[in-house]
Amino acid sequence: MDDEWRYDEMTENDIEDDEIEVRLGFIRLIGEETDGYYRYEFIFTDNIDEFWGEEFNQKPACLVNNLAPSDEYITEIHIVKMKIKLELLQHNCCFSYSDGMDGIISIAWEDISDYDEYPDERGRLFFMFGETLNKVENKLAMCDILMLN
Repeated sequence: MDDEWRYDEMTENDIEDDEIEVRLGFIRLIGEETDGYYRYEFIFTDNIDEFWGEEFNQKPACLVNNLAPSDEYITEIHIVKMKIKLELLQHNCCFSYSDGMDGIISIAWEDISDYDEYPDERGRLFFMFGETLNKVENKLAMCDILMLN
């Protein structure tokens, strides 16, 4: 196992400039549809080190209406439609969004409050700030969910 090379262990120096993958910066709920699916915007950036939004350091994040990243840092937006409801960090009443950027808490996690049992087989779905597009797609694929462009 020690010899196994993993993509997520690469540094930016290991990747050519034109191959740098965008990274997850923010997830926004668009809304719940009449068929029971939730529609989200997964917002990615190619400038993760400078990614920021007004009042990202406000604690708790839930005190800020419409918390969002600055447009200048948005590189790609992918739509995800799924039955899984996500709890979003910007609605959290304990942490700031910058806590998620520091890796203290994930920026979104599966709401399991209505489940009869914990999803042991696949584990709880969650997304960390700065995850690559590839890693996010793989997590969604494990739940049979695809991203739309």
